[in-house]
Amino acid sequence: MEVVKEYINYIKDKKRLSNNTVLSYYTDIKKYMDYLKSINLELSDVVENDIIGYIINLEKNSVSVATVSRMISSIKSFHDYLFLSNITNNNPAKTIKKPKVEKHEVDILTEQEIESLLNFPKLDTPKLIRDKAIFEVLYGTGIKVSELVDMDIEDVDLELDCIYCNISKSKRVIPLSDITKVYLEKYIKEARPKIAEDTENALLVNSLGQRFTRQGLWKLIKKYASIANINKNINPSMLRHSFAIHLLNEGANIAVVSKILGNANLSSLQAYLNHINKNMRREIKEKHPRK
Repeated sequence: MEVVKEYINYIKDKKRLSNNTVLSYYTDIKKYMDYLKSINLELSDVVENDIIGYIINLEKNSVSVATVSRMISSIKSFHDYLFLSNITNNNPAKTIKKPKVEKHEVDILTEQEIESLLNFPKLDTPKLIRDKAIFEVLYGTGIKVSELVDMDIEDVDLELDCIYCNISKSKRVIPLSDITKVYLEKYIKEARPKIAEDTENALLVNSLGQRFTRQGLWKLIKKYASIANINKNINPSMLRHSFAIHLLNEGANIAVVSKILGNANLSSLQAYLNHINKNMRREIKEKHPRK
């Protein structure tokens, strides 16, 4: 529908949401619109009970609480736009509440598992050099996978030892450690020219010489996790969480870590601190001389 395209353009161009967020909102709104169509209901006729009916329908189909919560956010944002743009006369989603998402402890890799994951015995092909650089950058900077695949070659400054993350709402300069810089520079100077298309601006390129997708990158990470015999269920945030908690374990300031992560999410920071506190309690129990 035309109104959905207008809304997507609005959140992309005016609200400047990230590409991943825009894609999620579009997917959610498309499913919502398909539901309305299935019950022969026009947008202008939607009332609160219709939205509640849709949410109940999602829950009947065993959609997770986290996904339902996100979809409600998408629907509320969409109806806000419709109302404020005078496309509809009321906002039926205004008082809809999101379900509480149960907070789980963050999953991380141990430092030994990180060592196994980053262990590349041979770097004798451009792809192996690229893959090594990917892991060093992800763990060495705490950058999100979505941010990394969106980076262009000009977002790397090897003279100042930093990378520039230019995604909206999380724009920041991230310093590179010496070892991260070594492998990123090796990739850029030795490997990337052999696999990237001449017109490709992306920092990371796949086997076709084109920009990596988020899904493609995580398939790669799962592949190497399997090679390293890591039995944990690797997820898109695990290396980022590991970077943060390992830094904090070494005594890093949480405000500095938060700034590097571009992380304004207090619940994530609290989860990191809880993890550190548990480590402290375990250390005391296991290593105190008077245990």
